[in-house]
Amino acid sequence: MVTRAAEAGRTATTAVPVDVNTGPAASYTGLRAGLDALRAQGADLGEFAVRHPSEWAELFPAETAPGTAPLEEIALAPSERRLHRESEQVYRVLTVAAAALCTGTAQLGRPLLISGMGGTDLSSLRGFMRAVEHARLVEGAELLLDAPTSVRAPLGGHADYRAERVRCLRRMGLPVTEADLVMDLGTAPDARFVPVSEEGALFLRATDSGSSAVDRVAAALAYCRRAFFSANWEGMAVVADEALGLLAGIPESAVPGLLAGAEREEELVHAIEFETAILRGTADVRGFLLKVLGIQAGFRGDQDTAIACFRAIREDAAGLSPELRAQSHLYSALTLSKRKNRLAEAVAEVEQGFEVVKERPDEAESVRRERGWLHNLRGLTLFAERRLGAAFEHEKQALACMAGLTDASAAHLRINLYSNISVLQEKAGKPGSALATWEKFKQATGSSNAGFRKHHAYRSAGLRLLVGERDAALEDLDVTLVNAAELGDLFHETEVRLELGMLHASGGDAKAGAEQYERAESAARQLGDPYRIALAQAGRVMTTGSRAAADSVQTTAALSLTRPQEAEALAKAVAEGGELAGLLPEPRTKLNRPFDLINFQD
Repeated sequence: MVTRAAEAGRTATTAVPVDVNTGPAASYTGLRAGLDALRAQGADLGEFAVRHPSEWAELFPAETAPGTAPLEEIALAPSERRLHRESEQVYRVLTVAAAALCTGTAQLGRPLLISGMGGTDLSSLRGFMRAVEHARLVEGAELLLDAPTSVRAPLGGHADYRAERVRCLRRMGLPVTEADLVMDLGTAPDARFVPVSEEGALFLRATDSGSSAVDRVAAALAYCRRAFFSANWEGMAVVADEALGLLAGIPESAVPGLLAGAEREEELVHAIEFETAILRGTADVRGFLLKVLGIQAGFRGDQDTAIACFRAIREDAAGLSPELRAQSHLYSALTLSKRKNRLAEAVAEVEQGFEVVKERPDEAESVRRERGWLHNLRGLTLFAERRLGAAFEHEKQALACMAGLTDASAAHLRINLYSNISVLQEKAGKPGSALATWEKFKQATGSSNAGFRKHHAYRSAGLRLLVGERDAALEDLDVTLVNAAELGDLFHETEVRLELGMLHASGGDAKAGAEQYERAESAARQLGDPYRIALAQAGRVMTTGSRAAADSVQTTAALSLTRPQEAEALAKAVAEGGELAGLLPEPRTKLNRPFDLINFQD
């Protein structure tokens, strides 16, 4: 549960106090403080370090167990190139931290009294939001908020995240608006900040007023690449904004040293997104930083600002490389098509991008790759116009642009292309062709990875259902579940088992359906997700007629903060004996899901 401390009637001697006014320097700093406060009082959270070592290593790098797999090996990242903010990596860290907070307060039998919520890093804020809902399902777990509407002054024009903080508080059950916020939190905690991760150390370097402009901008480039993967959008905005102001004092001759200081290491996973290899001069560095500002704006839903930043990359930018100029058009077009549904403007941007990187003798591979990304996007705009044949041709041209390219960004595009071509065939009413293309995808780099197998088998199952291969589809779904279990992926296990319940039930096997719903409920309880627990219980009502399950739906659905409207509709249907099949999930053809449990967007 969550309340204001004064309303809870708890004294300071009863609650475990923690100040999470930690600033935006590094993701998970506020959550770390909360967990440390519980451990200092005797809470034993060791089970989480053992059961979720990869996530725990992100929360507490110094406690990384030998042999722990890096998080990027078991969970998907967001995508800069697709303006896709969903991050399985961040989701997993936040859900583990939230569960640990709930366990710690229950173990102590004391609430955690959180102050300074309005000054913690954005990722931690989302983690505390997740913990509030999870705590509703854990006996003895309790989180109290002290002065939750107190916030810090925005740390820059692009880093005003007050609206996002209000949305998180509303998701915690507090009826607040931006008008309720009070900017009375101090900034002293920044001076006390001690980094425990590379992200935090880079933030200090990038904002160190005593350092040279070259060193600060180099640190800013490296910081933004890392903060992107931890969804620290506020920190990215702060650092990129400051770095832009420093560029005027940096001569062109200093750029090679600056880029070397930005740790341009091609083997890093960071090279897939926000790569620095194509930066050659100060105009390119400026473009990189504007792209950072545009992407964080787009991820928070401010699409007009995002477009303005993307277009600013090419404005008054003498010396800008063709790759960055093409990206300016690419990201503007992506935003216009995917977020604003202004296809004609998006197409115009793509065509301008083609002019920048049109084919020439002896062109750089990086130029050809940018042309491939533009062909891919042109295919997607044609797909949106239902011109499937033309879309398919552009996807093939994009694939041709990737011939011989082995860099991380090219591999990223090649994966997207195989997926897009298969989807185009599916939407064209050719599921057999879509399945054949998808099967070729197994030959792609990384196909032996459990995460790849999880996603590949799921889509294969969906396409097999479309072509009438039910038994083979069930085998593929089992492959997905096996690989989800290997990865400790309760979220997708829950989703797939809920869908399997309906697949069996609709096929006339109510007993098998009920078994899947029971297992889905078990996984959803470990997630701490009231809505998905209620879905599983409703599935048992449908398959077994259980009166106890029907009663449980009413109680559990009322606890949902993530999907309150859907939960209410589900509970109403169960109470009235209505049709449930339309409210319960069925298998789809893509496993990607929004991580709604940590999503604060309206």
